[in-house]
Amino acid sequence: MQRNLELNFMTNLKKKAKLIIPEPKPNLTVTEIHNVMDLVIQKGIFGFPQGLAVEKLSARIVESNVVKIEL
Repeated sequence: MQRNLELNFMTNLKKKAKLIIPEPKPNLTVTEIHNVMDLVIQKGIFGFPQGLAVEKLSARIVESNVVKIEL
């Protein structure tokens, strides 16, 4: 199973931007997610093509089953 943490932001250009973190730790808390998102906004860590993150929109953990097919 594959797990990704998706962090969604609004940018200074009024566009949505998504940061995907693969395989987050299993016991991740809401407080930790808020803290990371605040840090991304405060420090301007990531320059998205859509602009700089200025507002938190949402966060979610997405799990999917991946089956590799041998050819």
